[in-house]
Amino acid sequence: MAYSDRIHGLRNLAGTVYSDNAKCFLITVKNTGGTAIDLRAEDDLVDEAVEQIVKEINPLGFFVTDSAAGTIMGIFDVSSSAADVQHRIRTIGGDWNRDTNVYSVSSVGPNAVDISGTTVTAATSIVFA
Repeated sequence: MAYSDRIHGLRNLAGTVYSDNAKCFLITVKNTGGTAIDLRAEDDLVDEAVEQIVKEINPLGFFVTDSAAGTIMGIFDVSSSAADVQHRIRTIGGDWNRDTNVYSVSSVGPNAVDISGTTVTAATSIVFA
C-alpha cells in the first residue's frame, strides 16, 4: 500500500471487500452437472458433506446458508486462494486426472453426495446479521 493511499483513504471505499489479513470466499457446492447441493440435508450427522468440506479446507470462520443454494461463506488465511480451496473440495471422495484436468465424480459422506462440481470465488460483499 502506498503512503499516499493511507493519507487519502483510497482503500476505504464503501461496497468493496478488502482482503489485507484474511480472504473471504463464496463456496457453491455443486455436483458434476453443476447443480447446487442442498446442504441442509448434509449438516446433521458425523462426516456428512458439510463436515467433510470444513475439515478439508479449515476456514477461520464459515457460514452455511439455510437454503437450497448450496453455499458456504468462509474466511481464510491470507495465503489461501480460491483455486486451491476449490481443488481441495473437488477431490474429497474423488480424484483428479492431472493430465486432463478432469475431476471424477465424488462420493462424500454417508449419503454419497457428489461435490466434484463445486466452485469457489472471491467474495464481493460481506453481510453480518
